[in-house]
Amino acid sequence: MELYIVLAILVFMIISFIVHKWPFGLTAMMCCALLVVTGIYTPAQAFANLGSQNIVLVAPMFVMSAAFSKTSLIQKIQDQMMAMKGKSGYALLAVMFFFIAILAAFLPTTAMMTVTLVFIMTIGQSGDITPTTITIPALSVLSAWCAVLPLGLGSTSFITNNAFYEGMITDQSQLLGIFDYFKVAVIPCILCTVYAVFGYKLMPKKSNFSGSDIHETKKKAAISKRDETIIYAIFAIVMLSLFFGTQIGNLMYVIPAIGVMVLMITKVMSTEETIKALTQDAVWMVAGVLTMANALGDTGAGDLVGQLVLNILGGNPSGMMVLFVFAIITTIMTTFMSNAATKNVLIPIAASTCIAAGWDPRGVVLVVYFCSNIAIAFPSGSPACGIAYGAGGYKITQTLRYCLPFLVIAIVAIVLSANFVFPIYG
Repeated sequence: MELYIVLAILVFMIISFIVHKWPFGLTAMMCCALLVVTGIYTPAQAFANLGSQNIVLVAPMFVMSAAFSKTSLIQKIQDQMMAMKGKSGYALLAVMFFFIAILAAFLPTTAMMTVTLVFIMTIGQSGDITPTTITIPALSVLSAWCAVLPLGLGSTSFITNNAFYEGMITDQSQLLGIFDYFKVAVIPCILCTVYAVFGYKLMPKKSNFSGSDIHETKKKAAISKRDETIIYAIFAIVMLSLFFGTQIGNLMYVIPAIGVMVLMITKVMSTEETIKALTQDAVWMVAGVLTMANALGDTGAGDLVGQLVLNILGGNPSGMMVLFVFAIITTIMTTFMSNAATKNVLIPIAASTCIAAGWDPRGVVLVVYFCSNIAIAFPSGSPACGIAYGAGGYKITQTLRYCLPFLVIAIVAIVLSANFVFPIYG
C-alpha cells in the first residue's frame, strides 16, 4: 500500500511541476507533508532534509553568488562586452560568446539574456553581424553553457542533480561530483559555440527587431575595496573547498556556511540580503525532492517506475539508444514547458530507469540536465527564449534554419560525450 501512496504523491509532484501553478519549492514541501499525513514518514523523517548536508552546502552558495554579483568583476566583464562593438566579423562573435560562457556560471539565464541584449543593441544594422542575425546565436551559446563551468551557480549543479536520485541508490560512487557535468558538457558546448560563430549566417537578415521591451540593467552601486577583497577571498576559499571535497570530507559542506557568517560579521552582506538568498525557492525544492527520492527508494516505488520505462524501451536497449531517447524527449518537453519543470520531472524517471536496470545513472541524468537547457527553437523554451524572440520579433519559420542544426549538434554531441564519460553499462 505504501508503494502506491508514494507513486500517487509522485504523480501529484510531476503534474504540479508541469502546471507550475505554485512555486516548485511549495510543491516539494506539500509532498513532504503528504508523506506525513499518509503515514509513510514521521514529521522528523519527512522534513529531515531541510537540515541535510546538501542543503547546508547549497543554500549558502546562493548567498555566495549574490555576494559575488556585487563585485566589480561582473561589471568589468559587461563593460568589456560593450567595448567590443568596434570589432567586426568572427572576432566580435568569438569574444562575445567567450564572455557569455563565463557569465553563464554566475548569472541566471534570464538576467544574462537581458545583459547580452543590452550589448547586442549597440551593434549597427549594417553588414552581416546585426542584432537580427546574432540574438538567437547568442541565446544558443548562453543556453548551452548554463552552469557548465564549476564556478558560482555552476558549482552546485551536481548537488541539485544528486538530490533527484540520491535516496534510490546504494552505490555512492554513482553520485555526481563537482567536475562531472563540466567533463560531459564542455566538448558539446565548444561545438555549439563554434557552430554559433559561423552558423549565424543562417539567421534571417530582416526581422521586426525592437529593443523597446528590453531595459538596460542598472549598474549597482560600487562596493568598497575592503568589501570586494573579502568577497574574493571567501569565494576563492569556498571554491577550493568544493574542488578538493574528496580530500577534506565533511568540511566541504560547512565551509560555504562559514563564509556566509564571515560576510555577515564583516557587514559585507546584510541580514536582509542573506535571508533572501538563503530562502530561495530552489532551496525548498531540493530539500523536498531529496525526501521524495528517499521515499521512492524506501518503498520500492522507484524500481516500479524504472521497470515501467524499461518495458517501454524494450528488452535490452543499447546505452546509446537510452541516451538518445531521453535527450530527444527532454528537448521536446522543454520546448513547450518550463525547463526547470522538465528537469524536475525527467531526472527522477531517468535515474529510476537506470537503477532498475542496474545501469550507471550519471550519464543519463546529465543528458537530461543539458537538454533541458538547449530548447531554443520556440519562445516557450525558457524565459530567456521569450526575451530573445520578443526582442527580435522573429517568426519561428525564420529561425528554424539556424535552430534545428544547433539542436542536432547539441543532442548528438552530448549523447556521445555522456556515453564516453559515463557509459550506462559501466
